[in-house]
Amino acid sequence: MSFSIASHLVAVLIAVSQPLPPVAPVRGVVIDGFRAPACQRCAGHRGVTIATTTGTPVRTVTAGVIVFVGQVAQVLYVVEDIGGGARVTYGRLESSSVSAGSVVTAGQLIGVSSHQLYLGVRFRGAYVNPLQFLGFTAGRLVGRGSVIVGR
Repeated sequence: MSFSIASHLVAVLIAVSQPLPPVAPVRGVVIDGFRAPACQRCAGHRGVTIATTTGTPVRTVTAGVIVFVGQVAQVLYVVEDIGGGARVTYGRLESSSVSAGSVVTAGQLIGVSSHQLYLGVRFRGAYVNPLQFLGFTAGRLVGRGSVIVGR
């Protein structure tokens, strides 16, 4: 099955299926929250950074198709197309166990983190708060407004 057919099939399945609660990619404390940039090239933090320990398993938040695995500025990223114009970015990985074109399920292992995990979401090209977009609203507040992600 070609990548574009698999991607379209996953997008259709996601669109017609009942929404499932997302799977936390890791368990950890959000140490740097989302700050929307004022413009495409302006400063901001386009996702959240979650404290982990090196070697922590990283799992997909929902089903989708992996569209990118590679380094950007010597940092390893995995990007997952989850359909409906949304893409999830997992960054600061130590290693990855998937490749572009892989169809993944919710909670599937995609790699291991370094000492932090970056989690970002783009919806129709715009960066959005990944915790709100993915429905991680049940997170428990700790310390200075940080959120524990995961159960």
